[in-house]
Amino acid sequence: MSEPNEARLNEHLAAENAHDLERIMATYTSSPTIELNGARIEGRDAVREFHRGFGFGADEGASFSGVQVVERRRHRAAGAIIIEQTLTGSHTGVWRGVAPTGRAISIAVCTVYAFADGMLARESVYLDEGRIRHELTKRD
Repeated sequence: MSEPNEARLNEHLAAENAHDLERIMATYTSSPTIELNGARIEGRDAVREFHRGFGFGADEGASFSGVQVVERRRHRAAGAIIIEQTLTGSHTGVWRGVAPTGRAISIAVCTVYAFADGMLARESVYLDEGRIRHELTKRD
């Protein structure tokens, strides 16, 4: 891994919030990895599909629409940038077997971003999927 590239990360986050899948993918190395709560998503095709399927692309078939990531705090470390974020969106597609509810979510996320040769190489994402499920299935 190499030193963090703050400008590349800022572009990545802006591309996610713009739902621009091509811009998102342009921030990654040729073989990126996302670790979501320990589950590995490896390679450009899988990383692209993860972003598209969750709702970071412009696809209507995604689990969530209107997805936004708002940075709350940024921490810098040797070799990584850690961001505490709030993830919001509306549940408009199937997510983890839960049919679309139209409900809004707002979930705390912590992501560790690591780089190689100035490009984003790995994201280690930590979020409470149980909390998302609760938000989607709770009774009013």
